[in-house]
Amino acid sequence: MISRTPFAGIVFFYIAGIFMGKWLISCPIPAYEVFLSLFLIFSAIGGWFYFIRQKTGTGICFSLVLLCLGAFVTVEKHNQLFAGPEQLQRAEYSCYEAVVKSLPEKRTKTLRVEAAVVRIRSGQKWITTDTRALLNITSDASVIPRPGDHIMVSGVLKRPDEALNPGQFDYRGYLENKGILWTDYLREGSLQIIGSERNNHDPFVWSIAVSEWADGIFRKNITDDRAYGLIKAMLLGRREDLRADQVDDYITSGTVHILSVSGMHVAIIFLVISFMLGWLKRWHTGRLVYLFSIVLMLGFYALVTGLPPSVQRATLMCIVFVIAEVFARKHQSMNTLCLSAFLILLFDPSALYDVGFQLSYLAMAGIFLFYEPICSVFTPSNWLTKYVWQITALSFAAQLTTFPLSLYYFHQFPTYFWLVNPFVIAFTNVLLPAALLLLFVNVWSPLWLQNFVAWVVDITAYLANCSVSVPKFLPGYLIENLYLDKVEVVFLFVMLFFVWYSYYGREYIYLKFAYLTVCIFAIYSLSNSLQLHWSPSLMVHSVPRHAVVSMSHGSKLYIASDESFRTDSTAYGFYLRNYATSLGTNHLIFSATKGSN
Repeated sequence: MISRTPFAGIVFFYIAGIFMGKWLISCPIPAYEVFLSLFLIFSAIGGWFYFIRQKTGTGICFSLVLLCLGAFVTVEKHNQLFAGPEQLQRAEYSCYEAVVKSLPEKRTKTLRVEAAVVRIRSGQKWITTDTRALLNITSDASVIPRPGDHIMVSGVLKRPDEALNPGQFDYRGYLENKGILWTDYLREGSLQIIGSERNNHDPFVWSIAVSEWADGIFRKNITDDRAYGLIKAMLLGRREDLRADQVDDYITSGTVHILSVSGMHVAIIFLVISFMLGWLKRWHTGRLVYLFSIVLMLGFYALVTGLPPSVQRATLMCIVFVIAEVFARKHQSMNTLCLSAFLILLFDPSALYDVGFQLSYLAMAGIFLFYEPICSVFTPSNWLTKYVWQITALSFAAQLTTFPLSLYYFHQFPTYFWLVNPFVIAFTNVLLPAALLLLFVNVWSPLWLQNFVAWVVDITAYLANCSVSVPKFLPGYLIENLYLDKVEVVFLFVMLFFVWYSYYGREYIYLKFAYLTVCIFAIYSLSNSLQLHWSPSLMVHSVPRHAVVSMSHGSKLYIASDESFRTDSTAYGFYLRNYATSLGTNHLIFSATKGSN
């Protein structure tokens, strides 16, 4: 199979180049010129090797070309991203003009929008710039901008604070990977709308208008608030109407990915449309109609969601799949998956650091590699049992390749995912197409049909919400405070590769390699745990508005802080939780002192 998936090797070397470019960005060497020169040199040498039919030399040079290409694209994107900030950091300005690029997102006490900063006012003149910012507006503000509005803001943009504590979430790096470098908090009276671009022909403006139209239809037809919040999160990508306990249910059941518009949602839409229009592929002309229809429907769904990057990536992935299905006589699913990943990373190398991108592609890879081996373990004769087992095997396959990264990012594992996922997937397979159908029937259909489709959407959303609430009534439904470092994650993925390859190649030796990898993993993890347990550590933490010092001893973490920090769960969760988890501490002991920093 590996020999039939050349794009797997292409993506591997290109990703290695992205990592290398990211690492060398901070070095004093002129990385842009170096990688461009190496790219041209290796391309020329590779062309010469190809001309004299030297396969080994051609392959080596092609791999080096991909390595340099990944590094070059990464450095170029970084230079473009940071061209504007240098200008803003040097200039002294009192206000700026920006164009709103997203719908207001509800937070606890604020509304948050993304905006493109187009110019700043320095003294008596305007200076043109090009950068993006995340603006926070008070939720009760008298002026709430909409997508496409030109706004004038009195104030100065700020860079997010760097992560100064061990294990702290790198919020600055997170925003940089999304192309956002600045933040600002807009107080009442500091914002003024000076114009609008809502009537232009920008596809982004169209998508926002379509998304708002869809939101209005869902709100009118879905009577249950919890069902409406679920539909809005799954189809429109906005979670502001989800209740806190509802989100908690999805987290503890291991199905929180359902709440984010991702590749899975696009894949479900793709599979339903493909099933309904599959008969068109019997004719040569019908194949083109099939391709055009699927691309059109996926494009409409992307517009409904507001064109977030996750949907753009997933839509491109599915379009690549359907093109391969229509025009290729035989195609490997993994090869097509790697091709779509290469195209996405070619235009946006920072997508590699997006958690949603990583988990989506790992889940798809798990399904392609492990679904058949898992499904073949049990072959029920009853059609209902067979369907349930297939969904369960699908869930296991996806979970198998995503759990190392899930532990690395989220430090918890839902033990009953295998029980809940089959029901959630089954309900989602009905819910997503039915919700899209609801949009169509509200345009031209009799009222009874609209009411029927709305009832189907309402009841399936209700059942999905009920199914994810079950694990909380079972013992040990969530294992928390799990910690893996990067080396341990690599060991787990290497072990999974050896297990899969031993099955595919029918070679027992690779099972021995997998066993050896597990032994090395266990020794490495145990030595780290013992070192942390027997080596007390003292840490002074940088927490705004608080004075915090911690000391670990065995399984206990002693925290000396001001009195207000003990009740500030948000500050603890953001600045200290990951650090406490990495130490393997099970008990927190607070020692509050009077006064605050």
